Amino acid sequence: MSRLACLLSASLLLGASAAYAQPERERAEIWRQLTPEQREQLWRSLTPEQKGEIWRRLPPEQRQAIRERLTPEQREALRHRWLEERERRRDQDGIEAPRRLTPEERQRLREQIREANRDWRKGPRGPHDRR
Repeated sequence: MSRLACLLSASLLLGASAAYAQPERERAEIWRQLTPEQREQLWRSLTPEQKGEIWRRLPPEQRQAIRERLTPEQREALRHRWLEERERRRDQDGIEAPRRLTPEERQRLREQIREANRDWRKGPRGPHDRR
């Protein structure tokens, strides 16, 4: 790997704060001088957390341009990886997956909301009625 590639990889591997301590123009210039093979090698050496950090820092237009260049198989693999990662994080945090309501449950919830709205429009009742 060239000196420039080593500089970029070292700054990225040190973490986001070190990577972004370099001036933006310098990082962009280093990246432009890398061959596609060097970029791929560098990307593969990053941890998932580092890749995620870099991805989040990309402008939405750039992310969309990258997504558009993916084949349907690559998109599906990316989606699958993301879903697996989300599931793993949810398991680690002890969070249960949200459950969708059945059509009957949704209908019952709508009825309860309508009933509550009717009661609310009628006003307060009981010993604390201030009318």
